[in-house]
Amino acid sequence: MLNYETDYRPNYEMMLASAWGACGVGCAGTMIFYSGFPFVTTAIMTSVFFAASGYQAFFAQARRARMDKLEKAEQNFYSMDALREQMRDGALFLGRGFEWTIEHAQKVSDLYRDPRRLAEIKKNRKGGTFLHGVGMADEDVVFVNDDESKGHVHIVGTTGSGKTRCFDLLVTQCILRGEPVIFIDPKGDHELKNNMEMAYRRLGRGRDFVFFHPAFVEESAAINPLATYQRSSEIASRLASIIPTSSSGDAFQSFSHNALNAIFYAVEAAGQRPTIFDAQRVLAEGFGPLCVRALLGWSYSMGPEIHRKMTQAMGGKTSQEDKAFEGARFYQEISRVNPSLSLAEMNNLCSLLLHDKTHFQKMVSSLVPAVGKLCSGPLAALFSPDPQADRMPKSGKVISLKHVIDTAGGCYIGLDTLSDVDVGRAMGQMILSDLASQAGGLYNFPKDGRKRFINIFIDEAGEIANEPMIQLLNKGRGASIRMFVATQTLADYEVRTDSKAKAMQIISNMNNVIMLRTVEPETQERLAKRLPEVPIQYVMKTTASSMGDNSITGAFAKNHGERLMSEDKPIFAPQSLGDLSDLEYFAILSKSNYIKGRFPILEAPEEDYHAPRAEHYSEPVRSFRYDYEAIEETKKALSPEVIAAERPREKPPVLDVELEGYLVPPPIERRRWLPIFSWVNVFPTFRKGDRVEPVEDRFVKAHGWPDDEERDFGWDRSSDVRDQLAGESADFNLHNS
Repeated sequence: MLNYETDYRPNYEMMLASAWGACGVGCAGTMIFYSGFPFVTTAIMTSVFFAASGYQAFFAQARRARMDKLEKAEQNFYSMDALREQMRDGALFLGRGFEWTIEHAQKVSDLYRDPRRLAEIKKNRKGGTFLHGVGMADEDVVFVNDDESKGHVHIVGTTGSGKTRCFDLLVTQCILRGEPVIFIDPKGDHELKNNMEMAYRRLGRGRDFVFFHPAFVEESAAINPLATYQRSSEIASRLASIIPTSSSGDAFQSFSHNALNAIFYAVEAAGQRPTIFDAQRVLAEGFGPLCVRALLGWSYSMGPEIHRKMTQAMGGKTSQEDKAFEGARFYQEISRVNPSLSLAEMNNLCSLLLHDKTHFQKMVSSLVPAVGKLCSGPLAALFSPDPQADRMPKSGKVISLKHVIDTAGGCYIGLDTLSDVDVGRAMGQMILSDLASQAGGLYNFPKDGRKRFINIFIDEAGEIANEPMIQLLNKGRGASIRMFVATQTLADYEVRTDSKAKAMQIISNMNNVIMLRTVEPETQERLAKRLPEVPIQYVMKTTASSMGDNSITGAFAKNHGERLMSEDKPIFAPQSLGDLSDLEYFAILSKSNYIKGRFPILEAPEEDYHAPRAEHYSEPVRSFRYDYEAIEETKKALSPEVIAAERPREKPPVLDVELEGYLVPPPIERRRWLPIFSWVNVFPTFRKGDRVEPVEDRFVKAHGWPDDEERDFGWDRSSDVRDQLAGESADFNLHNS
């Protein structure tokens, strides 16, 4: 780059423009006042000076505009209607930005080498606005295509950098596209939850949104993370995922996993829907009552004769424990005589029942507290709902993630880790295990014509990172699962998983990265390693001096030199990630695109709204039929009042009013540019056709004067006129919008 020139040198063009202009003025004054030249002659002869001054002023102004943009910080606000207009098929809108090139990297590197100018820009305390200012002239709308985002999106940013606004923007677009949305938030963000709910209500789908939060017992829906499964062994694996592990605890974990297998097989054999509370009750009270129901269920399935013998074997005992022991012995005897009646799951259940109780309690010592904390207090009804056991939430709502996915609904899950870290993490890991099971079902048995993404958003993912989350990232793409995972630092994954290898698995399985402001140096360096290195030029100045051979004469030599150097550096400087302003980001997309952008702020939908017309819905929403029958089946046990409260309210009609007689004048700031004689055409009531008949007269013409009976009842003409006026004003505003 032999013609290297920094943008941050002094504005020599402005100096030249001033010098040429001063020379032109001086020459013109001398020629007119001292030499007596005519004005025309003077103008022609000095035009060269002013032309040169204007030429240099043009480049000086362009340079000054570029410098001003370095300190400019803009924020864009979008309503839901404006966002809908900005969306396009097959892509998600990411705000405004530009493609980051080596030219922008060179400008930022030059600025970092100019501490004085850098300090002037940063003194406004708006962050590194120069990072976006170097390319603001090329700014345009930014999209991430579905072909890119299906490889999952990693969002990295410190507190207050804009992760919530990013989630708000992406979640709303997924809702408008008619795709399932499941948001897992360890801390619980009320604003984001409210925005999700209002987005569904604005689409007339308020009943398709549910939320779970253990702190809001009155309003929260209940989730059973064990409700859907293909094999009973899956349920045991989900619950075993929350057991604390250590290098010396593998035997304890294996025994606990085996015990959970037996428990949930017994629950299934007894004809019940498994919940976490069932496991807790067995671990606390023993296998007796559950084994009795399981053995009776097994014998019933084997025929009436075996069922009669099993009943007789248990009939002589009174306690549940004794009945279970006698039933287990009968099962072992009859299966020894007839091996075809033997089942591996029943053998495991009977062996645990007959196992030494002291040794059993020792082996499941790590399982008992892990399960117990998920059933304590209100979580018994919120996380283990069971209508048969009269264990239902106060809101009366029971949901499953499978139903949310099948109906393309939305579910916000707040884990309240700020109040109870251990319980919040355990719930999050159970939900991720349930989602991994759902992904396995969709992968094994794909539904014909499934084109919708299943969008899973996870904030503060380091809090709940586990093996099922890695499986979702690794294999969820085949089940149309698209994940958006956010964290503050990359070290959060390593701390939670206690393994650097697993942390790298999580990071490397996300093809797209959105980097907001992050101040942790190690995170900055690790993110920069994904970037290509490009040659960055700089000028190296050298100065040297030396004495001559004859020191008596005092001769000496001095030289000064400048060399143009080049050094390979990442296209995004790592320290730039710490200088990003709020809502600004660098993005690495899977198609090798490098984007510098800024997120808009999505305005919260208002409570009073008019539902959009059908043509404004996205194609998936219009073509998809929602299955509400399954919801009604889950509400049979509820009271009629609760069912009536859950029914969606009628959508307000979309008004299409054509008002006659109104002439809307242009804004006042535009009127001053109109000729004086044209003002009469822009102000209403100047022409006969522009005049609007008073509302009172129009009301009387339409309804007539009140009769004697209306007067007797105190008819107030002024109140009706005011109501009429308010209605027309609302219709007029809706028509103009």
